[in-house]
Amino acid sequence: MKVPKLISRTLAAIVLLAGLAFVGLAIYAKYFHSSEVEIEIHYMTELPLPSDRFADDFAEISKIVKENYSFYESKHIDIDALSASYAERIGTLSTGEEYGKALLEYFAALHIGHANVFFKEYRFGAFPVHIGDSLFVDKPDTYLQRSGFNDKDRIIAVDGIPAKEWMDRNEKYISASTPQYKRLFTARTLFKSYTDTDRTYTVCRGTDTLDLQLALPPQGSIRTGDRRKTSWKILNDSIGYLEINSMTDGVMESFVEDYPQVKHLPYLIVDVRRNGGGNSGYGRDLCRYLIREEQPHCLDNLPMIPMEDAYQGKIILLTSAFTFSAAESFVLDMKESGNAILIGEPTAGDTGNRPRTFKTSHGTSFRIPTNPPAFSPKGFPLEGVGIAPDYLVKQTVSDYMEGKDTQLEFALQYIRL
Repeated sequence: MKVPKLISRTLAAIVLLAGLAFVGLAIYAKYFHSSEVEIEIHYMTELPLPSDRFADDFAEISKIVKENYSFYESKHIDIDALSASYAERIGTLSTGEEYGKALLEYFAALHIGHANVFFKEYRFGAFPVHIGDSLFVDKPDTYLQRSGFNDKDRIIAVDGIPAKEWMDRNEKYISASTPQYKRLFTARTLFKSYTDTDRTYTVCRGTDTLDLQLALPPQGSIRTGDRRKTSWKILNDSIGYLEINSMTDGVMESFVEDYPQVKHLPYLIVDVRRNGGGNSGYGRDLCRYLIREEQPHCLDNLPMIPMEDAYQGKIILLTSAFTFSAAESFVLDMKESGNAILIGEPTAGDTGNRPRTFKTSHGTSFRIPTNPPAFSPKGFPLEGVGIAPDYLVKQTVSDYMEGKDTQLEFALQYIRL
């Protein structure tokens, strides 16, 4: 009698494991996998597409967008009128640069952060600090220093165009779900271009005004140092600081190495201000170390169970308009856990909604969200609204120039109170 029972139990276990594997694959396909095609990327000026094929290529793009983009109705976009207006314009274009820029504008007009078309860039892996409408060079590496840039140089013009006007002109190319993210990401294109290989930057340094020439190298020609996915430090005897910079491969290994250094402290500041996202599965895994009770994941409602050594102290979470995609879903889970105080600025307003990659028969690659609008377990929209902090705190120019982190200083003061 024991043998049939053993066989029955074994079969049940196999069925259960198969079921769990299927669920895991379904979750991965629905939320994490974003590229179903091999992406082709070219410089705009080197598109393998003659101008008399622009119209056919865009017709394919607009058809795919209408059939798969899941937000145009909720965003009150007349997709047919939008596509028709760009089709008319594209029919008059004669160069790859003109066509490429028109496509950038078209995808930006979809008003969502996960919609974009792929082109190669001339770029250097540095980003300015953006405070209000002021742009500052931040900790320049050797490449920027060789071109004459110093730390905290204020950039007041690009190719003779005042910095604010330059950002105003270039916002139309940036895909975003919120105005704050759109402005920030426009600023982050300061050291990259789809077409220019050289730029002139006018900087203010003390009482001096200087024009500095910078060569923008081809994409991938300069390798920047790999930044750790996480980092930690102890700010005093009771406050730990843990920065999570990415939700991509390697983040969990880095986190598991750093977490034991701070988990014993009564206060923990978790910083995701520079985290642009990656894989939401890593955000789920990170949350298990920082929540105290089982709760549903904001994207799929499946349970997140705290780790045995989950953090038991008070968590302060620092956020910014750059906190995007998988980093944003992590913030939302932490907020809905009730186990964190958010300090900083609202997040980017887009957790993903399953962005899929497509490619036309002419080789133009792009991605768009394909899941319909959805809400977290507690009713927060997963796209369109940045997650508001409990305390809205912005970096100030005066603090930055003095080497102070306004938001971190506020967090420390909050803890002391």
